[in-house]
Amino acid sequence: MKNIILMLALLTYSGAFAQQDHHIISGKVTTTSGDPLPGAFVHWQDKNTGVFADSVGNFTIEHQHESPFLVVSFASYLSDTTEVKDMSQPLSIALREGGELKTANVFGKRISYGLSKLSPRTTVLMGEREFQKAACCNLSESFENSPAIDVSFSDAVTGTKQIKMLGLDGFYTLIGREYMPSVRTLNSYYGLSHIPAAWVDGIQITKGAGSVVNGYESIAGQINIELKKPFGKEKFLLDQFVGGGGRLETDLMYVKDINKHLATSLMARYGYQGIQNDRNDDGFLDMPLSKDFKVMNRWQFYADNGLEGTANVSYHKNEQDAGQKVFYDDNLGGYGINIDSKVIDAFAKLGKTIKGKEFGSFGSQYNYNHSEMTSTYGSATNNKVYRAHTDQAYLNLLYESIIGNSFHQFQTGISMLYDKTNETYDGFHFERTETVPGAFFEYTYKPKETFSLVGGLRTDYNSIYGLSITPRFHGKYRFNKDKTSLRMSAGMGRRTSNPLAQNQFLFASGRSLNFIFTDAALPYGLEQEEAINSGLSFEHELRLGYMPATIGLDYFNTTFLQEVVVDRETEALASFYNMKNGTRANSFQAQLDLQPARRTEVRIAYRMFDVQSKYYIDGGPNSAAAVNTKTLAKPFISKHRAFINVTQRTRNDWQFSSTATWYGPQRIAGSTDTVYSNGVSLAYTVQDNYSPNFLLLNAQVSKTFKKQFEVYLGAENILNYRQDNPIQEAANPFDQKFDAGLVWGPIFGRMFYGGFRWRFKSE
Repeated sequence: MKNIILMLALLTYSGAFAQQDHHIISGKVTTTSGDPLPGAFVHWQDKNTGVFADSVGNFTIEHQHESPFLVVSFASYLSDTTEVKDMSQPLSIALREGGELKTANVFGKRISYGLSKLSPRTTVLMGEREFQKAACCNLSESFENSPAIDVSFSDAVTGTKQIKMLGLDGFYTLIGREYMPSVRTLNSYYGLSHIPAAWVDGIQITKGAGSVVNGYESIAGQINIELKKPFGKEKFLLDQFVGGGGRLETDLMYVKDINKHLATSLMARYGYQGIQNDRNDDGFLDMPLSKDFKVMNRWQFYADNGLEGTANVSYHKNEQDAGQKVFYDDNLGGYGINIDSKVIDAFAKLGKTIKGKEFGSFGSQYNYNHSEMTSTYGSATNNKVYRAHTDQAYLNLLYESIIGNSFHQFQTGISMLYDKTNETYDGFHFERTETVPGAFFEYTYKPKETFSLVGGLRTDYNSIYGLSITPRFHGKYRFNKDKTSLRMSAGMGRRTSNPLAQNQFLFASGRSLNFIFTDAALPYGLEQEEAINSGLSFEHELRLGYMPATIGLDYFNTTFLQEVVVDRETEALASFYNMKNGTRANSFQAQLDLQPARRTEVRIAYRMFDVQSKYYIDGGPNSAAAVNTKTLAKPFISKHRAFINVTQRTRNDWQFSSTATWYGPQRIAGSTDTVYSNGVSLAYTVQDNYSPNFLLLNAQVSKTFKKQFEVYLGAENILNYRQDNPIQEAANPFDQKFDAGLVWGPIFGRMFYGGFRWRFKSE
């Protein structure tokens, strides 16, 4: 604690000292008719680096011993050079259209992958080109080339991929769409697979506690998904994917500009898997037969008075059939799985800048989601059925401004979260209606672009769990001529667990479910989960010989004060119970990015997890033997993982990308034995039941013709590595030992794929 206080004092002192010899210049860039120019580039005359104007044309830039001449430029407009005489007054700069120009100057390029230099949080930016390197049709498959995220199959029958961050399951990460909570409750298991990658413009991955502005549910991190907007450059897109095993995916986007203030887009997606595949001859389909349809309509507008917003509505329907081949071949028997889900979603954002206040603005976010699912596991006469439907509503009202000057910025507001959930499965029936009004305040001290401290606090009142307070802190300091950066973060997060919805892999097994109630009056009889996350990250730009390089190191610790444990350590049983001071997850990552040639990029990373979880030996938390606990490595997590990605581009628009990922051993759940004497547990032993390490190799080649038509071919799991017997007791699917959820490796083996993207962009 003393070290943290000392570090904060040093950072604050360095910021205060730096404030004495520099100024922050603010201003706004517009056209001669007064329309804002978002993205205009602003820099001092004697420096090539600078800043970009935000979505309403506002900018702030640091002045420290530079030329007094400020240069502002924007594509198709004449550059403007202004002498800044009064550093304390905001600037208003109007650019004239430059139709007579015969050449264009490029001042920067959009980042494809890398750590954000502006954010005080450890935030990785992923552009569209980055996740197009993989065979991704949906977002659950889009993180194969990101060392920050682990992707794996959750079970051996539905083909669903799940993510992990900092060694924790994906539902501990707040996954939002345009900074509104999105993939949660009933959608927490399949939600990422229901977002087409072709619709996504970019992704921001934040490690550790996120901003209090976005809610209290961020524990391991935050993933924000930015969808393509009607006013974007892309006006038409047709993306066709064909995968090995008979998988077809078609994505379409069409954009229409109504006028200069209003535009709309229509997005549609259809996916089909109609071929039965059983490469490992265990009698079960390796991937489900499926039909998937989704459509979205987006509207975006800008007004001359600073008002802007978006409105969106979507409908999604998904059908999957999995299980034994004999179930579908003759329909006379066997074990089958049918999953039918529907989602209606509507969300909107509305914001307005305040006239006369360069840094003042109001914003609002709205979201409504209705989801329903029916899943059947077994035969026509012997089955278990999971039925669920949820309604979610979200409201967030924000106001941001400055205190005195731009060194002191703040965001504040109120929010409302509403969840209504109804679930039934195997004799269990759970209902929950949860209303959570909240208020938040986040203060940012930013005396210069290289230094910032952010402190946030939110208070929420949960209609079930009562009052809660969530503090968050973030700090950033860049030094050594901006080549080196240091970030730190700490904060709390909490969430209401959804044991059935988020652990649907348990349904494809013979396990009996056992809920051990802490309080029968609570949803599922369980307390909320609560954890503290803290971390440090370091980044340094250097040259290795002639090669530009960036090295990054980060360490994060997550400690659960209250946790809902999913205990699969006993054969044929899955227990849910609360555990205080349970899981402790330590995550370390080292990454080296190299550019050995102008169009060649190399990314090398090593990641280590030490995740230890506590389990009750017997009886559960309410028994006399509850003091007897065991601490085990959390199952299905590779303690060690190494990664390398090489991307090569050519002058004539060829791209070659290859990725190799090595996974270390993973502990398989159910690897403990308990020693009893006279009915009392005395000790336990841990068997060496670990998966082998393995290597996955993926590669892709693509070619773009005239910037409009792109063709790609690729292969996943080129070495054809597969987990032996991924389904336990596959020959006896109605036995209590049957389990399709003990998956640690690939199931399908080598897969080839190809496709094309045909797009038109505005000039």
